[in-house]
Amino acid sequence: MCIILDSMKMKFLFSMMLAMFAAFSMSVLPVMAGQPHDGPEKKENPDKGWGIGISAGYAYNMLSIPDAYDYDRHYSAGDGFYVAIPVKYNFNDWFALSGEVAAVSKNYSSYRSMQMMAYPWEKVENYYLSVPVYAQFSFGGKKLRGFVNAGIYAGAWLYSHRQGESLGPFDSVLYPYDEAMPFDSRRDNRFDAGLLAGLGLKYRAASCVEIFAEARYMYALTDMQKQYRGHIPRYSNTMVVQAGAVFMF
Repeated sequence: MCIILDSMKMKFLFSMMLAMFAAFSMSVLPVMAGQPHDGPEKKENPDKGWGIGISAGYAYNMLSIPDAYDYDRHYSAGDGFYVAIPVKYNFNDWFALSGEVAAVSKNYSSYRSMQMMAYPWEKVENYYLSVPVYAQFSFGGKKLRGFVNAGIYAGAWLYSHRQGESLGPFDSVLYPYDEAMPFDSRRDNRFDAGLLAGLGLKYRAASCVEIFAEARYMYALTDMQKQYRGHIPRYSNTMVVQAGAVFMF
């Protein structure tokens, strides 16, 4: 019963976050896009100032783990999502500092090549709250520009869920399971941090609206496991492809 309630709470949390992102884009975009671009309120330097926005995209997560562990078990990358609220400050037309509050899923799956072994296949979904901070360097024309991002991220591992089959202890029957995985404070490292680098394009649709698309790689520096006897290091490295809009003010 507790597992079901935990799962429902996490689904509700992420549903609420997506709803807030949608409400933000629907309410703020028409207002800010409709602001006049001429007149006394026009900024002297449109390339300098604060911006806040919304972005969403696809996350492709790859689990890095030593081959010596479960030599017949093979790991595959997993599909997930990335949703963020970016905040940035443009110092000029080529340099900005940015930060985000993001929800990201870092998933993976595994299977065993030897038949009738314990846990022959499994799919794991991991949900994180992440805060990337990075510098952005841009280049190009007035409206269409390329950019490079470089920085760090830190966050927390919030929830984990697994689905698969297990071999019965007294027979050769495979039993399915679909459950939340409780965290173990002796085993699980719920702090997540690493480096990030991104490459993308942005387009100034109006003086106060900038749309962008980016491919980003997030390289983990923190192990998902704590140091304990029999510890097996695991790192989640994630490729993100996202698009969004930033509203300048």
